Amino acid sequence: MQIFTSYFGRKAQLERAGIVPICIALWKPRWYQGIHYLTVAPKAFMLRDENQTQEQYIERYNRLVLGPLRVENVVRDIEALSGGRDAALLCYEKPGDFCHRHLLAKWITEQSGLEVTEWMTEEESRAEELRRKQEAEPSIEEPSLFDGF
Repeated sequence: MQIFTSYFGRKAQLERAGIVPICIALWKPRWYQGIHYLTVAPKAFMLRDENQTQEQYIERYNRLVLGPLRVENVVRDIEALSGGRDAALLCYEKPGDFCHRHLLAKWITEQSGLEVTEWMTEEESRAEELRRKQEAEPSIEEPSLFDGF
């Protein structure tokens, strides 16, 4: 079983790819009738506190939500909920936006060694791989005809 993160807008794509969507938001969309795993959802007061900074939110989520949990139990829960199939932990925010699912993914990866990444389509995966290769290649500076003048 592989665990991914994603957002509700990709639910149909995930299902077509054979991945079981699991809502980890405190409040699910009205149209969503799938699996809802509240154990790792943020607390209501965290979502309503308009004065907290992102750093405060991260500290609260790590301490109040993840702190009491054991990663083995969370992974076991996800495996049971997905029937042993690949799963995607869903929330509302798009991939580049700040979201508790990224904190959860980091925690699972660090605590268990299972790599939890944001799910991408095959096309997006290829583009990301190409981008990484290009970043890894050393840049070669072409000498200018005018060097030394």
